[in-house]
Amino acid sequence: MDVLLCVLAAAIAYLLGSVSFAYIITKLVTGQDIRNIGSGSAGTTNTARAVGKPLAALVMALDILKGFVSTEIGLMLAGETGGLLAFVFVIIGHTFPFWLKFHGGKGVACGAGSLLALSPTVFLIALTGFVLLVALTGYVSAGSICACLLLIVSSLVMPEPLLFRVLYIAMACTVLFLHRANIKRLLNGTESKTFHKRRLFISEVKGNG
Repeated sequence: MDVLLCVLAAAIAYLLGSVSFAYIITKLVTGQDIRNIGSGSAGTTNTARAVGKPLAALVMALDILKGFVSTEIGLMLAGETGGLLAFVFVIIGHTFPFWLKFHGGKGVACGAGSLLALSPTVFLIALTGFVLLVALTGYVSAGSICACLLLIVSSLVMPEPLLFRVLYIAMACTVLFLHRANIKRLLNGTESKTFHKRRLFISEVKGNG
C-alpha cells in the first residue's frame, strides 16, 4: 500500500506539473505557441516577452502554487517520501510535459513552491537570493541561477535529512543544466534583461516630455 501511495503521489505531481500555465495563458491571449516565441521556454521570463509582466507574474504564482499543492498532496499520501517524490516529479512534469511533446519550462517556480512545502527556511534563503539578484541586475535567469546555487549551499549546511540534501542538490544541478544557454549568454553579455529596459524607456519618455 505504501508503494502504491508513493506511485500515486509521483503520478499526481507529474500531471499537475505538466499543466503549463505559460503555454495556456499565452495561447489564450495571443493565439500563439509560447515555444515558438523568444527563447522557446514555457516559463515566466518568456511569458513576460510574449504577453507582458503582469501575466508573467500570474504564471509564476500559478507555477509556485502547483509545486506547493503537489508536494502537500505527496506529504499527505505518503509522508516525507511522498513529498520528496512530488518535489522531483512536479519539476519533471513541468520541464517535460507529455501533452506538449516533452517541451516545457525549466522548473524554477514550481520547484520553489515544492521547496516551500518541504523546507520553508531553505525556500526563504533561495528566494532572498533570487529577489536580490533580479533587483540588482534585471536578469531573471541570473536570479534563478543564484537561487539554485544557494539551494546547494543551504543543503550542505542546514540540518536537513540526508535524502533531502541529495535530492535538493540533484534537482538544483538539473535546473542549472537547463539554464546552460542562459549562463552562456550572461557570460557573453547577450542575455536580455527583464526589468531595466522598462525603466530606461520610462526615463527616456520623461526626458522627452
